[in-house]
Amino acid sequence: MAIKIRLKADAYTVGLIYVKPLEMHAITAMLDEHHEAVPMRLGDDNEYTLGKIGYHNVAIVGPPRGAQGKVAIANVVGRICLAFKNIRVGLLVGIGGGVPHLPESDVRLGDVVVGAPEVGPAVVQYDFGKQLPDGVEVTRTLNKPPELLLKVVDKVEDRYQRASEGTEDFFVKHLRRFAEFPRMGDRYKRPSIPDRLFRAEYDHPEGTFCSTHDHLQEVKRPDRDRPHEVRIHYSTILSGDLVMKSGLMRDQISAKHHNAVCFEMEAAGLMDVFPCLVIRGICDYSDSHKSKEWQEYAAAVAAAYAREILLTMAKRVLHELEDPEIVGVRGAPQAAGQDSSRRGEDIARDSNYRPRASSSAKKSILSLDGGGIRGYSSLMILERLMGEIKKTLGLATAPLPCQYFDIIGGAGTGGYIAAESFLNLYQRS
Repeated sequence: MAIKIRLKADAYTVGLIYVKPLEMHAITAMLDEHHEAVPMRLGDDNEYTLGKIGYHNVAIVGPPRGAQGKVAIANVVGRICLAFKNIRVGLLVGIGGGVPHLPESDVRLGDVVVGAPEVGPAVVQYDFGKQLPDGVEVTRTLNKPPELLLKVVDKVEDRYQRASEGTEDFFVKHLRRFAEFPRMGDRYKRPSIPDRLFRAEYDHPEGTFCSTHDHLQEVKRPDRDRPHEVRIHYSTILSGDLVMKSGLMRDQISAKHHNAVCFEMEAAGLMDVFPCLVIRGICDYSDSHKSKEWQEYAAAVAAAYAREILLTMAKRVLHELEDPEIVGVRGAPQAAGQDSSRRGEDIARDSNYRPRASSSAKKSILSLDGGGIRGYSSLMILERLMGEIKKTLGLATAPLPCQYFDIIGGAGTGGYIAAESFLNLYQRS
């Protein structure tokens, strides 16, 4: 029987975004663990696939089947941080159209383009701005990818460049995972059809197949030393609502934006809402010869690169996801790492005690025993405790108990038992 893993929503720190189902399948193939779903708020229409890659718990999500474009993706990513408040970085993983700039940028089918150029913006919404006689003047600047991810990109590139002769790179290793899934293995392997690039001015004749096109219209490119090697390109990503299927228009728009080498349709819809790193596997050349034969493999190499990013990125520890603690009086059970339970007045005198963070998953439970502390009632103890905290921390007014404690048990053994019971339920949930 497979082990079922269920974590709290606060345990997830990375969002993986897809658009097409074939991209989702490629991403989930990279998971080391699959987790059970967590409860969602009523009205949240997102459906997440949860799991783990390396040290990182990830939430995978995308728009409804058939939806695409920046509006569809913006509707999805706007809800992510509401459901998973500790998700701070994201990866948009999927397919895109390439823009070869020979010989400087020899982008080919099955290569990966990452929106992390050394010069220029990561993503440009090329169809938004002022319409001028010679084209569109872009007037919108989009957010950059998170600095953390850009630093991890450098580490991945360093490892990729230093791969020694005869050793397999991480693409080969990660792509091997698809062989574990009989229904996916053949679909996501490198296609056997040739990779042909045609001149920008040569449009695809209607009703024909690319295999029948005149070889004189094909752009001659040198053979690669390793024909099946996946190469990584760092470039501006051109994002818009139109499917680019014109070689001439492709080259004109690219030339205006730092010779960008990739077109796609979603990144502009999320960079300002959910800043992330855009990773695209190249499945066509953004021209009229566009076809679907390379889409699954392109999604696979993009997912493989995303997996390497997460395997390289150091674990970020969430200190608030510690074991719950009980703060109480006589007889209360010891909290993890504590030698003894603490009396209410001890808490008040502790200058290191601070209000609980509203986002904390750590539970502070106060169990009050009225008869055991100088004859005071539970209410009097609580009032005095808040007064002592006010004096100790130099506050203008006494704070509310709910600012410091998640649970407050009543007087006597009954209150202690209630607090302990809640803690046991919390630990099992």
